[in-house]
Amino acid sequence: MTIGFCFECGRDQPGDHVGWCSSNVPTPIDFTESTRHARTTDPATSKRAAATLTHDLTDHHRAVLDWLTEHGPATDDQIAQAMVDLDLTTRTETARRWVRTLREEHHRIVPAVRHGDQIQLPNPSGRLALAWTTT
Repeated sequence: MTIGFCFECGRDQPGDHVGWCSSNVPTPIDFTESTRHARTTDPATSKRAAATLTHDLTDHHRAVLDWLTEHGPATDDQIAQAMVDLDLTTRTETARRWVRTLREEHHRIVPAVRHGDQIQLPNPSGRLALAWTTT
């Protein structure tokens, strides 16, 4: 005799468990290059679309790298403000995303180091922030 519900969360089986149920074991996330932009819960069409994404640098990314190469080490805020000043975007948060992408996904922006320590520069707020440079 099979039971049609989970004794722990009371949901129908199989697979209709709530988040806290120990029978609800998540599927491991595949962080490979071709699927990192789709969630495991996304439909197959979204996963196929994510697999077609290219991970090349955009013109905005190249502008960030060019500016940083020309102007030397800078903080995220300084780089973002420079992109706004160049009229590449009207929002500094958009430019900060470009910087994070270059740092975390493309590994093209690295810590600016002097004497073994990462350089800190003042932001417009007066607080010190970590400085970055190109590879």
